[in-house]
Formats: sequence, structure tokens, C-alpha cells
Amino acid sequence: MKKVFVFIGIIFVILLIISSKYSTTSQSIENLAYVIAIGIDNGDNGLLEVTLQLATPSSNSSGSGSSEQSSESTTTTVECSTITSGLNLVNSYISKKLNLSHCKIIVFSEKFAANGISDEISTLANNVEIRPDCSIVISKCDAKDFININKPVLVTLTARFYEVVVNSGDYTGFSTNVTLLDFYRNLKDYSSEAIALLAGINTPSTQTAPDDVNYVDLDSSYSAGQALITNKNNMQINGLAVFHNGYFIGELNSIDSICYLILKNELQSAMISIPDPFNNTEIINLSLMQLKSPDISVKLVNGSPYISCNVYLKANIVSLSSGSDFSKKENLNIISEYANSYLKAHITDFLYKTSKDYDSDIVGFGKYLLSNYATLDDWYNENWQSNYKNSFFDVNVDTTIMNSSLILKN
Repeated sequence: MKKVFVFIGIIFVILLIISSKYSTTSQSIENLAYVIAIGIDNGDNGLLEVTLQLATPSSNSSGSGSSEQSSESTTTTVECSTITSGLNLVNSYISKKLNLSHCKIIVFSEKFAANGISDEISTLANNVEIRPDCSIVISKCDAKDFININKPVLVTLTARFYEVVVNSGDYTGFSTNVTLLDFYRNLKDYSSEAIALLAGINTPSTQTAPDDVNYVDLDSSYSAGQALITNKNNMQINGLAVFHNGYFIGELNSIDSICYLILKNELQSAMISIPDPFNNTEIINLSLMQLKSPDISVKLVNGSPYISCNVYLKANIVSLSSGSDFSKKENLNIISEYANSYLKAHITDFLYKTSKDYDSDIVGFGKYLLSNYATLDDWYNENWQSNYKNSFFDVNVDTTIMNSSLILKN
């Protein structure tokens, strides 16, 4: 009987401890304000303007331990000398302690990023609360405006909406998610340069088709904010922001993003349009995927990089023009040749844009030369990031048309 009382006493103590810990945890969660987005702009007199988007818990979320119980959010903007001091200023103003562990995106305006963001990225990467998979976004408008305009569409949570929209490139190829860890790592890498997601606000004043673009390339030639789309949410992530030594220097559009993903062997799915070889007034839409890793070689010829890229893709025909017979193998071979020619031209243009216009090796071709150097000091002395602008390229594309819905004739 004595053992029974001892056992009951032990159980009671354990339950008391668990209950006490739960109560403390619940109380601490209620005292936290969860940041889901951070925006950074130029302030007045050389200061930073930091905008924080905070999740607003719903009335029934008390004690639930969740920071994402509502689609509603509120924003707070502060002018400060550094990001850290700005967070401290906001902590002295609001009724709860800021917590950055649920931050989904960090947005820099193009104007701010053009002056360099290396210090800010290092500060954010050093903050133990911010997760390394937080996305880095460069906005064509002020970061504050970009965050304030955001309204979730087809999802109920603002934080979840950010997660979905930054990963849309997985099925469009028009962008690729760039995390804080990715950006920081490329900042410190001597063999590659950094990129970020490119974003903008879709308004009638920005919705303009790019100049000198034919009807075939129209849909893939837009960058963020340009597409002729009407939607409840005017926020658009499309294309990539290019950096050189931590400074924002230019933009890449949708087709450039597809080319980047192909060369990085990261393309999951993308839709492209090519001219119909059998009817010059029509186009053919292809669903494009990576067949295997590209073969890339880099060598120095008279001190200038000579870069060879052999690309292997597969594609399904998803739209048929009237009067064309796609059931014959020879016709599919002709379409494959057109696809090869189209993609070769765009990949070549993309490579010369990154080298001649931006002097930024965002693909990371430099790593293919590392084995030629005995020590890291020898590699650093090569100064690859300055020599990349002298590159010449040889691109070959092999596209296999694969469409199980077609009945082939011998």
C-alpha cells in the first residue's frame, strides 16, 4: 500500500511540473509579436526605414501556441541607423516583444539594394531568430509599399501566402526561391555571385509589354510588375535580381530565369512558346523539363574564359495548331530542332547579358576552374569575378519531344 501512495505522489509531482511548464510557455507565447515580413528602404538623412509586418492573432488563438491564426496583419515602420536598433525601438513602442522566428520574406527596395546590402544580410544572417530559409526579395517599388499592398489570395494566412508565392517558380520557371542562406553563401563565394527574387506591384502604369518583343516571346519576356494581369493582389514575383559584389546591378525577366534554372540543373517545369514550323502565324506551347544535368566545361584561352554548355531537355506538346500533323516522327524531329534553336538563342543571350552587361557569374561557372589551382590564394589571385566579363560561350541544346498522348506513325 505504501508503494501505491509513493507512485501516486510521483505522478502528481510530474503532472504539476508539466502543467507549470505549459502555463509558462503559453504565457510567453501570448507576449510575443510575430514578424512575418521585413522591408528595408532608404530613410531620410542616411537612415534606414524598416517596415515590419506582424501577424495579428485571431480571438480564439489565445494559448494555442500558434502565431499564424489569422489572415490579418499590421505593419509598423521605423527610421533607424541599423536594423538591430530599429527592432529595439519597435520593442519599446509595441505591447509585445518582437519575435523573428516566423519571418517568411525580407524585402529590399531596388534603390536601397543598389547601394549594397552586404552589411544588412550579414546582420540578418547573424540573428539567431531568423531562419536561414527566409526568402530574399528585391522590390522594384518601395519595400514598405510592397508589404502594405500584399493581400492573401486563395490561402487564408498571410505567412502561408508568402511561402506559396516565393516557390511559384517550381512550376513556372519564371523565378526561383532564394533564401537568406543562399544569398549569404554567394556573397562569400569567390566563384559565383548572388541573386534574389524580383518583385513588384502590378498597376496600370507598370503593365506594359516590353519593347521590340515578338508575339512568340511576349508571355516570357515580362519581369515583375509588367504582366497584363488583373487580380485582387497586385503583388507579383517574376524574374531575378542580379548582384555584383553585394550591389544590385540589374534584372532578369521570365525567360532569363528559365535559362538560369536550366544551366543550374534546377528546372522542374516551365512553359515556353516556339514558332510553329508548319504555320508561321501560329505558335506551339511546350512543357519543358530537365532531362539530365548539363555538361559544362570552362577553360582559359589567352586569359579569357571559354565556357561550353551542352543542355539536355525534354518537352511535351501542350497546344496544337490547326491543320498540323504531329503524329509523324519526322514532324516531331522538326519541332525538336525549332525548340533547340529557340532555347540556344535565349540561353546565349542570357549568358552574354550576365557577362557583358552585368559582369556577374550568377550560374557559378568559376567552380569549374577551381581544380586548376593548388591553393585558395592562387584562386583568389585569379580574380574570377572581374574576369567573367571577358567570357565567350558555346551553347548546344538537345530537346527530346516526349508526348505519350500522340500516336506516332512509322
